[in-house]
Amino acid sequence: MMNKVILAGSGYLGEYILEQICDVTDLSVIDVCRTNKTTKGGVINIIRDFDNKNNDLEFMNNGTVIYMAPPSTNSLSDDRINNFLKDISSLIIKKIIYISTSGVYGNCDGKLVDESTPVAPITERAIRRVSAEKQLIAFAKKNKIKLIILRVPGIYGPGRLPLERVRLREPLIKTGESRITNIIHVMDLARICISSVYLETSMEIINVSDGSPLKTTAYYEYIYQATNQKLPEYITFSQALKDYSKKRISFLKESRILNVEKMNMLFPKCIKYSDAKDGIRESLLV
Repeated sequence: MMNKVILAGSGYLGEYILEQICDVTDLSVIDVCRTNKTTKGGVINIIRDFDNKNNDLEFMNNGTVIYMAPPSTNSLSDDRINNFLKDISSLIIKKIIYISTSGVYGNCDGKLVDESTPVAPITERAIRRVSAEKQLIAFAKKNKIKLIILRVPGIYGPGRLPLERVRLREPLIKTGESRITNIIHVMDLARICISSVYLETSMEIINVSDGSPLKTTAYYEYIYQATNQKLPEYITFSQALKDYSKKRISFLKESRILNVEKMNMLFPKCIKYSDAKDGIRESLLV
C-alpha cells in the first residue's frame, strides 16, 4: 500500500527531499509550492499559496505532511500556518512533520540545550516559529494527529554557502570571541525528514544538527580553506556589531550547543556529514 507524502511549502530543502524520496518505493509524493515545477519520478506538483484563505487542500487527505513554509511576517504570529491548519481541519491527516528552528531557544551563552529547555526566542523570526509550534501542538492534540517538530539550526549545502562574503573578504571575528553555532547539511536534514515519515510516535520535538557544534569563525575558515583562499583580517566581536549587517548580527547574538541525543537514537543513520569540512567540500563540487 502506497503512503502519500505532501511536501508543503517546498523550497530548498524540498528539492533535496525530492532527490532522495523518489527512490522510496512505498511513497507517493505531492510537491506543493507557489510556482509550477518540473518534477520527476511520478511526483505531482500542485500550486498553492498558503497566505490565501480557503485553499482547496483535499488532495492532502489521508496523507503525511512535511511542512516547510517559513512563517509569514505580517505579525509576530504565524498567520500563514494558521490559514493552513484551518484549510486542513476537515481532512484526515496522518502526521505533520514541521521544520522549525533551534532559534526558539534564544541565546543560551554557549550552554547545552535539549528538547526540555524552555523556549526563549529573541528574534522576530524565532518568535513566529514558537507561534507556529504552539498552533501545531494545539491542532494535533485537538484532532489526534501525530506531530513531529524538528528544531533545525543553520542549513548549508550546494548553493547555500556564504561565498559572496568570502569573495568580499569580510572580516572574521577573533576565534576567542566567536560564538558557538550548530549547522546541518541539507542532505542529512532531508534524510531525517524522510525517516520521520516512518517514525512511530504520537508527538515529538527533536533537536537536529550534525552533532559537531563549532565557532562561527571556524565555519568561515573551513570555507576559505576549501576554496584555497587566504584568510581575511580578524576583528573583535564589538567591532563586528558595528560593521556587520543587522540580520547577521541577530544570529551572532545567539550561542548554544544542541543536544542531539534523541536525534541520534531515533535517526541513527541519517547524519553523513558530521564533519563540516566534508560537507563544505561536497557542497562546492555541485
